[in-house]
Amino acid sequence: MVEKGSEIVAHIPAGAVFEPTALNELFPDWKEKGAPLNTPVTRDDIFLLKNQESGTKTPNAFVPKNMHNHGNYIISLGNLCRWLAEQLGVGVYPGFAASETIVEDGQVKGVITGDIGVARDGSEKDGYMPGMELRAKYPLFTEGCRGHLGKRLINEFNLDVGKDPQHYGIGIKELWDLDPAKHKPGLVVHTTGWPLKETGSTGGSFLFHIENGQVYVGLITDLPYSNPHLSPLEEFQRLKLHPEINKQLQGGKRVSYGTLNGSKIKGSHTAMK
Repeated sequence: MVEKGSEIVAHIPAGAVFEPTALNELFPDWKEKGAPLNTPVTRDDIFLLKNQESGTKTPNAFVPKNMHNHGNYIISLGNLCRWLAEQLGVGVYPGFAASETIVEDGQVKGVITGDIGVARDGSEKDGYMPGMELRAKYPLFTEGCRGHLGKRLINEFNLDVGKDPQHYGIGIKELWDLDPAKHKPGLVVHTTGWPLKETGSTGGSFLFHIENGQVYVGLITDLPYSNPHLSPLEEFQRLKLHPEINKQLQGGKRVSYGTLNGSKIKGSHTAMK
């Protein structure tokens, strides 16, 4: 396994609602092995935010089946991936990014990692090391959204022919320490409508109450949005002031933030008053 981050979880800090079917098949005894699935979903709340002051909770009978999370868990993806790295029994190369694919006789045979010690002008610095050629019987590419090798493979092998176009969004999230009196482990909240609807945009927000008195909160803005003045980051800041969101964050403290692909994570001590 080649991992461009400094460690296996360097780019996987997000929280998520996790459906455990695949984990049940791969590790039927994951509970005994200590997999970090500690917070089962206890309730799903879905709100239609009409404006910056009001919102309506959707009756449970009208919530789509795929939005019911009974049997799922609220998790830290970073903690789960760290645990998986200990279970899989494979070699992990942290700090190495795959830069090229090896294609021979019309088949993908592996990857070549990027050179180490290359200056911005392309010259070799002290400690230069050429990339490694890594081959496998079944290469698997797990680059996430629009990975640079994935895009090449899609084009080279026409993998998108006859397929629906992929759907993209910009996701911004934060991790908060909550006021203990407002923490409800297992609560999943989704919203739609305001503030994105003011610009004719679509998307929605989420709050996932995980263990240790914390909550993941975020906003996903669908792409492509047509209003050039829309700022997903500013819309997220407005969202947190809505009464349905603010009442949960009030008295809490933001401890980290970033995009949903894990970049630009920083510490913070912003409090919601």
